[in-house]
Amino acid sequence: MTMVERMPPRFFVGAEPSRPDATPEPWFLDPREIRRVLRARWKLVLAPAPLFLLAALAWLVLIPPQYAAVTQILMDPRGIQVVKDGVTPPDQASDASLLLVDSQIRVLISDEVLRRVVEQFKLDQDPEFVRPASFLDTVKGRLSSLLGASGGTAADDTLTALRALRDRTGARRLERSFVVELSVTSESRQKAADLTQAIAQTYLDTVSEMQAQVTRKAGEALSGRLGELQDSLRQAEDKAQQFRAANNLVGTRGQLVSEQTLTQLNQQLGAARARVAELRGRLAQIEAVGNGRADLNSVTEIVQSSTIAQLRAQLAQVEAARADTVANLGPRHPTLRTSELQVQSLRSQIEAEIRRIAAATRNDYKSAQANEASLAATLESRKNEALSVDKSFVRLRELERQVEARRAVYESFLVRARELQEQQRLDTSSARIISPASLPARRLGPPAVLVFVAALAAGLGIGVALALLAVPAAGRIGSRRRLQQIAGLPVIATLPKKAGNSDGTKALRADTAYDVAVARLGSRLQRDFGATRPTVILVTSADDRNGKSELARNLAVSAASDGQRVLLVDADPAAILSGDLRLRARRGIAEVLRTQTGFSGTLMDGPSGVKVLPFDEEAMRLGTHAYAGAILSAAAAFDAVFVDIGLIGTDVAAERFAQDERFPALLLTASAARSSVARLRRALDAIGREPRAHLVMTDADSEA
Repeated sequence: MTMVERMPPRFFVGAEPSRPDATPEPWFLDPREIRRVLRARWKLVLAPAPLFLLAALAWLVLIPPQYAAVTQILMDPRGIQVVKDGVTPPDQASDASLLLVDSQIRVLISDEVLRRVVEQFKLDQDPEFVRPASFLDTVKGRLSSLLGASGGTAADDTLTALRALRDRTGARRLERSFVVELSVTSESRQKAADLTQAIAQTYLDTVSEMQAQVTRKAGEALSGRLGELQDSLRQAEDKAQQFRAANNLVGTRGQLVSEQTLTQLNQQLGAARARVAELRGRLAQIEAVGNGRADLNSVTEIVQSSTIAQLRAQLAQVEAARADTVANLGPRHPTLRTSELQVQSLRSQIEAEIRRIAAATRNDYKSAQANEASLAATLESRKNEALSVDKSFVRLRELERQVEARRAVYESFLVRARELQEQQRLDTSSARIISPASLPARRLGPPAVLVFVAALAAGLGIGVALALLAVPAAGRIGSRRRLQQIAGLPVIATLPKKAGNSDGTKALRADTAYDVAVARLGSRLQRDFGATRPTVILVTSADDRNGKSELARNLAVSAASDGQRVLLVDADPAAILSGDLRLRARRGIAEVLRTQTGFSGTLMDGPSGVKVLPFDEEAMRLGTHAYAGAILSAAAAFDAVFVDIGLIGTDVAAERFAQDERFPALLLTASAARSSVARLRRALDAIGREPRAHLVMTDADSEA
């Protein structure tokens, strides 16, 4: 006797309230779906990782290591101004300076510099820079010869080494500075450092040679022009001298003789006119003294005359003696007459002397006037001569300016040529190595640990991508979310894999996840479809035959355990339920339909008090409509009826059962591990978007 554990109805109420029925977002956006897929296909996730690790190991072993040596060169664009005037300007604007430094970077990695390094280190014989010709190279060379291209020669080794060195050399200007960083890569630490230092030093030597060469060329060009400039200056001087002689334009101290004569005549005429004016004034004063209109002392010549001075002294003595006589002897004394005669004689002598002075002055005045007239006439004559010379003098000045201009150019070229000759021996470049190349500490590229980590990450990433791509490639349902997305219908229950009891003959237990999920599904069905009695529910699938039959049987057992009268109908042509329960009716449904009698002997006792109506193939031949009518007739005596029908999409009878609207509910099961997406789509197309259809997923894992 089987025992039934009765579960209180409240245990099944509110089945899966936290699971929405709406179609969720795509499954690949759900972290839980991704985690489920990765856990299910962990071998596929891990499979690419060893391959990537082996590839990383092969790369580290087979690919030769590369080392980069670095040196820093200061390229000061201002240069060193050793002489006053250099070939290049000593200072420039900021933008021009940066452009100059960038240009020097091109010189640093130019073929001229690198070729010298190739010759110095004989890189054309180094296997690292000139690889031995392989079979593929030989074929390419012959094809090139056939196509008309130049074939390989011994001289190509130098070009090959040059190209290899160019590819391994890099230079860049550090930000906000005139410092250039030069780097060279090689398979040898020492070779990388030696090549870097050699390129930097060769660049400095090349720059010095280029500056000396430019200076030498400029000096040679100037020297070549000196002879021409000297001949041109000599010709200009001869032409000016010939013109001066032809036009009698002789002068001293840079001035013509005619100009000097005019200047002297002007000076002499001015002096003569001043002399005439002076004598005229003196003559007028002397005549005024002679006429008595002026005092004797007002004329300088009279005052300075020694004769007049003596006469005036004698006159003063006579007048003094006369005054004494008058005072002592009286005014009538006979001696006074003698004194008066002396006074008159002396005054007559003074007047005569004054007239003599006046006559001399008058003669000087007339002589001065004559000299003035003579100088004026001479000056006028010289002026006329000067006017005729002016036109020739203008041409002479033009010739002299040409001479001075050619002399200035010749002298500047001569001085500059001498400066450039001396400047060739000077190194005015300010470029210098500020950080010599040293042995590189480690190889180029990421460390080995990082390479393995990256390979492992790439392998795992590829594995994850393959695992995710394997889900749609496998064509299986996989999860509740994918089932909802594919079907477009709500999934009302998710049933895990059933463990333990599989024959259904024992009581339903509540201590397994599958039994609890079935109980919750039954509670939901009672809530949604229990308003009408009996509640008839079809259970079908697209390809999950065992899962649907197991679900129908366990739903029936769960409902019976809840105290309901339950009928379980096996309408699947495979008769899985009938075979598992080992039931065979004494009377089939076909006999009931023919005799129109009751179902006595047709219903069998199943587990937990469930009545079972076994499959009757003969009744199925009578038609699904009659078969369904018989099922509905038998269901009238029960509270809940679960009908296990065939597979939708492969069984016509199952599709007709599903389309019969007399059945209020249809459960379509799909196995997460076994059901095919294509078959599920065919089943959905067969039943259409029936509102009576509900999805149930079986064989789901804990996170489905």
